[in-house]
Amino acid sequence: MDSVFVSTTDARLIARLNRSIHEHHVRMNSDYFAEYEEEKIYESFLTLVGKPGHHFMVMEVEATPVGYIWFEEKVGEANAFRQAVRVVYVHHISIDPMYQRNGYGRRVMEWMEQWALDHQFKSIELDYWMSNTDAASFYSEIGFTPKRQIVMKKLEE
Repeated sequence: MDSVFVSTTDARLIARLNRSIHEHHVRMNSDYFAEYEEEKIYESFLTLVGKPGHHFMVMEVEATPVGYIWFEEKVGEANAFRQAVRVVYVHHISIDPMYQRNGYGRRVMEWMEQWALDHQFKSIELDYWMSNTDAASFYSEIGFTPKRQIVMKKLEE
């Protein structure tokens, strides 16, 4: 089926499309993620849509929203510690569970790559939880490679 990508500032729609991925994250790491509450998620997205450099694109199949991607243009000047930065950072990608395993996630990322190239970005960055082996496999399959690792040590009182 053909898909189209539509820019949106509809925080309510994004909040609803976010539900499945948020609940997935809660199941994986309930010590970190709060339970999904649509109103709170909506209010959070409301502060983000329209923010300069942030983009929310909804993927539609036969006029039905099936997922979204939220990404940010990260651009910064060189300084004493690093080179200039010009990357696209993907904050979220979510596909409705009814549409998963049909190539839509891959299609979203192909769209993202083309958008980045069209806007003269040379790389896309994102992160995922180490325990999310499905995400690790997916991103590896489409050409993402590790760049940096964040570690933690849980302290007992």
